[in-house]
Amino acid sequence: MTSTCLITGASSGIGHALALYYAANGWTVYAVARSEDKLNQLAQHTGIKALPLDLTDNTALCSAAEQLLEEGVVLDLVLLNAGTCEYVDATDLDLAAFDRTFAINFHAVVAASKYFMPLLKASMSPQLAIVSSMAHFFPFTRAQAYGASKAAVSYFADSLRIDLVDSGISVSLIEPGFVDTPLTQKNDFSMPFLVSTDTAAERIYSGLAAGKQRIRFPRRLSIMLKLLSLLPYRLRNNVAARMKQ
Repeated sequence: MTSTCLITGASSGIGHALALYYAANGWTVYAVARSEDKLNQLAQHTGIKALPLDLTDNTALCSAAEQLLEEGVVLDLVLLNAGTCEYVDATDLDLAAFDRTFAINFHAVVAASKYFMPLLKASMSPQLAIVSSMAHFFPFTRAQAYGASKAAVSYFADSLRIDLVDSGISVSLIEPGFVDTPLTQKNDFSMPFLVSTDTAAERIYSGLAAGKQRIRFPRRLSIMLKLLSLLPYRLRNNVAARMKQ
């Protein structure tokens, strides 16, 4: 029996690589993104179905989930990957940038969890996977909006896992480091241990297949950030301040 998954943010970056990877491994993939043209190109691959959708539109999100339910679709995996990044100026905080970032990185994750989880209930091994980031491990310059949104996502996933423990739905938190995507290609700073989207897709696929509750990669960056977090608070802040120069 073919397994079925739904992947958000599938038009580019990690989501695009994930859709191709899951389809290549025999899954039926519902690829979600706002760009209908890009999704239609992606859907030319066997096993991929385009589902154009604005995840920040709760009404559209609810309607899409209801339509899938009416069609009898059973999802074995919901992989919430869509996200954005905007850097801000701490001396003149752009409130709209915070609104936009949290809208897709956090609020859309909560809404998608709400509306798509019912599609998991009939699965024999339902999984909800949520992509966050290592960015919230350490105070990076200009990342107030992005890092805060990812911290919220990680807490949401960990808390949700506790309350779903008796539901049969497993919750996995994915916290990648730097991945070579259209978003990171805009960065004007060094990105240590940068990995390709294909590598990210492979790591996520294998981690979820193994039932891991938390997936972090690359390991070297995770270890480095963990060690930095163990520094005395004042020293850690001094290191962060020097890194921005």
